[in-house]
Amino acid sequence: MMQYETIPESIYYFIGNRNQIPIGNIRELIRGLQEYGPCEKAHLKYQRIGILYLNNSMWDGKIAEVKREIISKFQRFWHLSGLNIDDFVYDSADLSTLQEKVNEAIGHGLDGIIVTLPGDMALVYYRLKAYLINSNIPSQFIRYDKLLHGNIRFYTDNLVVQLFSKLGGSPWVLSMDPEKGSDIIIGTGATRIGRENLFCFAMIFRKDGTMMWNEISPIVRKEEYLRHLKEIIIKAVKGFKQENPDWQVAKLTLHVSSKRPKISGGETEILESTIEELKGQNLISENVKFSILHINETHPYWLMGDPNNRYHPYEGIKVKLSSKRYLITLSQPQQGRYEPTISIPIKPLSVEIVKHNWIEEDFYQCSKEVIDEVYFLSKMNWRGFRGRNLPVTVNYPKLVARIIANINSYGGPQINTEGNRQLQISPWFL
Repeated sequence: MMQYETIPESIYYFIGNRNQIPIGNIRELIRGLQEYGPCEKAHLKYQRIGILYLNNSMWDGKIAEVKREIISKFQRFWHLSGLNIDDFVYDSADLSTLQEKVNEAIGHGLDGIIVTLPGDMALVYYRLKAYLINSNIPSQFIRYDKLLHGNIRFYTDNLVVQLFSKLGGSPWVLSMDPEKGSDIIIGTGATRIGRENLFCFAMIFRKDGTMMWNEISPIVRKEEYLRHLKEIIIKAVKGFKQENPDWQVAKLTLHVSSKRPKISGGETEILESTIEELKGQNLISENVKFSILHINETHPYWLMGDPNNRYHPYEGIKVKLSSKRYLITLSQPQQGRYEPTISIPIKPLSVEIVKHNWIEEDFYQCSKEVIDEVYFLSKMNWRGFRGRNLPVTVNYPKLVARIIANINSYGGPQINTEGNRQLQISPWFL
């Protein structure tokens, strides 16, 4: 019989003035933000955001409502007062006109920009998005057709969380035991672009879920995967240590994910040699305790739960398949008035410890800490007020992959983080 246990839920968010809010309680989180503010405020240079929208009198009322909601939320939740939103009106939604209007807006001195498009305009969106990302301009895009048919108050809730994060603020972080878990977690792997190409990524996180450094490789042939994987991890750790020279890394975990080339007997060995090189360059402790985890969404397993819960397993269930492989339920559907709103169970996450250097006596405690850490990191998500069914170490690289793949598909300029500190430390992909 398979063993299972429930991961303890005694974990909180830190918000302003180190006040703690229980995870999963959105109403209490919102009340806490109103009273104490975010974990770290955004410091704006211009106190001004631009909003672009079509020159159409039918749009004016909705745009005015959006502006009121954004200003109100920045003041109430994120404690940013005195913020202005300047209007920039365009006459045609073609790419050249929009880019010209964006440049005009940037010339006025803005901390960020909101672009309103008439509807689903993928080519314009991804090319303009790439231009703004490479120009280090925090941006959010809005679709006017969704404003017409949605609740603007709810629509702007998540939008403002994302924009606040891109502007340099920290909405909330996890309150973690300083004696347990990893000193840093590296989310790494590669994502295929077409059948023959891919790009590698390495994101460095603190155990509280904060992304500290981000590097992505150019798009390369799949045969070059292992070389670029090693290079990008070393580059990311070097950048992180230059930014945080006093940060000691005695416990290191790698979360390996995404659609990578199937290479037998190559990837794990390269990751081990990468760790050795990091030690040789004094970027991590010579006696570092490390583990390499494969995190997989696509696997054949499902978990069934309590019939009183529509057969959903409860959140935080950890099922032991072997001493090194577990299934974890990271979330469950929203609760309706009488029962969960979705009848189909949510698939658990597969987590496998493929390599470690712990001594036998430490295996139980160390494995428990790194597996539980995956669950805790699923509660970090600055795309909105709800957690995701993925740890942030996997979710954020997936967001980057979606942007990179679509920019490439629609002929936009590649995103290049090398030497661009703003893209290396900010969550521009939210």
